[in-house]
Amino acid sequence: MKSIKYYAFPSSVKEAMSLLLDRKYKAMALAGGTLVAKTLPDSVETYLDLKNVPIKGIKLAGGNLVIGAGATFDEIDRSKLCRSWAGGVISSAAAKCSSQLVRNMATIGGNIARPHSFNIFPVLLLGLDAKVRFACKTGTKLVDFQDLYSSGAGLRPGLDCLITEVIIPAKTRKWGCEFIKLAKTESSWESYIKLFFAVEKKGKFFAQARIAVGALSPRPFRAPAAEKALAAGETPEACAAALAAELAAARAGDYRCAAAANLLKRFVKSV
Repeated sequence: MKSIKYYAFPSSVKEAMSLLLDRKYKAMALAGGTLVAKTLPDSVETYLDLKNVPIKGIKLAGGNLVIGAGATFDEIDRSKLCRSWAGGVISSAAAKCSSQLVRNMATIGGNIARPHSFNIFPVLLLGLDAKVRFACKTGTKLVDFQDLYSSGAGLRPGLDCLITEVIIPAKTRKWGCEFIKLAKTESSWESYIKLFFAVEKKGKFFAQARIAVGALSPRPFRAPAAEKALAAGETPEACAAALAAELAAARAGDYRCAAAANLLKRFVKSV
């Protein structure tokens, strides 16, 4: 952080965007700053602290769950809304982020702003069909989470735009879900694999299924063959075999393939 000359503490999204887009400041916006503050580019001269910007609320809007980008992992963990959504999977995922000290500081916006293999929320939000709202030069922009890291999105959060909200669609509220971080310890930053499983049950059948995989690469990915097997009502063993094959194709290694397959079998039997 030797290149930092100025600190700015905007009190609104409008003020933050004004500072961010004024090139003379060479600003970069940060919220918790638990990771990015250690790796700021040398070109950044202004540290734009977002802690006073009102983007921390967690609410219902139009039936959707809306989480402000500035909401910390601890606030998400303790939120009654998050604990009641999709079996509490959002809160349980937030609780698996490193230490309590980090959870008090790290925000959901910062966790998804840039792809990183060991971030918690990307795999979860991919599986929940989430959307991300941005403040940008032209106003606001709503992006499907699955497109967030694509080059075509043309977004550089913290440099020329700000994440303001994460929107989880109403349809997921009653889904049966599980988030798993397979690591040496629950507080470990690194993990062998992250898995998100979800189904929408209709009677004895699954109307929809989602399987998302993280920690193997900076960008999480879906497992469409295993999802198809799950939605078709195939046996737990067949679903697990489909997932193992997809992970093998992604060069996950024998241990991760076997562990993920067994964890999927456990999930299918539990729902």
